[in-house]
Amino acid sequence: MSTYCITFRIKNMTVNGKTYQQRYDSIIENANEGSGLWTEPTSFLLIESHLQTGAFSEKVVRGLSRAHDMAFIFDPSDMSACYFGDVDDERVLLSFFPKAKKL
Repeated sequence: MSTYCITFRIKNMTVNGKTYQQRYDSIIENANEGSGLWTEPTSFLLIESHLQTGAFSEKVVRGLSRAHDMAFIFDPSDMSACYFGDVDDERVLLSFFPKAKKL
């Protein structure tokens, strides 16, 4: 079981027929595997999963817009990470997580 940190930004607009709220709900639903889940902050989650970082990340971002939304998922135990979507400065992100994989 791994513990993941997820941070995300969802643009407040309708994209491909999905509203902000629908895309927000999809990230919570996709990430929730029925074990530990902390959702109090509005754009940061702590969650447990049996999946590896890449597979878990791909599951989490289903339903988001690559052009308008952004997500970053990492496992603090081994620093594996994936990122998705509208990342303004990949250079800075990769300076903290040099092995992060773009989805």
